[in-house]
Amino acid sequence: MGRIVPPPLSQSKDNWIAKTGYSVGAKLIKLTKRSRTNPGASQMPAKTELDATDRRILRILSQDGRASYQAVADEIGLSRPAIMERVKRLEESGYIRGYRVQLDRPKIGFPVTAFVAVRYGSSDYVGDEPRMREMEKHPGVLECHHIAGDDCYILKVVAPNLEGVQEILRDLRGPNSQMNTRTTIVLSTLFEKPGFMPTEPD
Repeated sequence: MGRIVPPPLSQSKDNWIAKTGYSVGAKLIKLTKRSRTNPGASQMPAKTELDATDRRILRILSQDGRASYQAVADEIGLSRPAIMERVKRLEESGYIRGYRVQLDRPKIGFPVTAFVAVRYGSSDYVGDEPRMREMEKHPGVLECHHIAGDDCYILKVVAPNLEGVQEILRDLRGPNSQMNTRTTIVLSTLFEKPGFMPTEPD
């Protein structure tokens, strides 16, 4: 019997938005995944090393992506043109992949956060990576990681309510799927760092 193809994710996404009634919020959620990126950054050769000044710049920008060149220059003690040149080089070398807006998800109508672990019924089946990559188009799926251990993937999802989480799970599985999922609902978030803040390596 041939493999049954799940419905197009664009249709599933629209169903999720329609059933939860949060089309505006869904658009805002997409903003958390959208970034100002350099299209050629991934093709640029990376520097072999970062110096201490580069790392200070990265720490400042990871905490505040809107920091002006002048503000960074004042904190580090270099000229504005020198900082501009360094930031440009960090972007072109792929160290800086983009700048994001961090939203307060509960305030915009998405108070429920969950982590979904995915595994498959057969140990010989490594999983449907194309299907998992398709989930990037779903406004309620923020992250997806291929992991080691008993599970194959783990996703971070947000929704306006538990019904919204169930809709995401239905969209994820599709019909006749070999996929098994385990969902963990977040009760409260103690902290959530805006970005990785690099320090000097040991």
